[in-house]
Amino acid sequence: MFSISRFTAFILCLVVASSTAFVSGPERRAVSAPRTFVTAASIFKKKQDEDLSAIESRDMTREEMVELNKKNEDIMNAELGAMTGFSLVLSLPILYLCWVAFFSD
Repeated sequence: MFSISRFTAFILCLVVASSTAFVSGPERRAVSAPRTFVTAASIFKKKQDEDLSAIESRDMTREEMVELNKKNEDIMNAELGAMTGFSLVLSLPILYLCWVAFFSD
């Protein structure tokens, strides 16, 4: 089976791989935007009306709402399973250390 050193190395690799999600990468700095000056004419300028005719709005039927709720429920269940698995993976090193602390000679 696995020796303790291989198991420890495996757990260490899991911890290091999962901890990279919490480290910020290199930042990219955008080129500074040209300065704009605020004048009285720009403050009191009339705002143009937006054309919202392309947006279609209507009430959903009961069947559409049930279908959307089912889809959202499936997505939430999948996310819950993924979060549970992730937390179990993160708790493995702690469980290993407890095992070593209580059951070692």
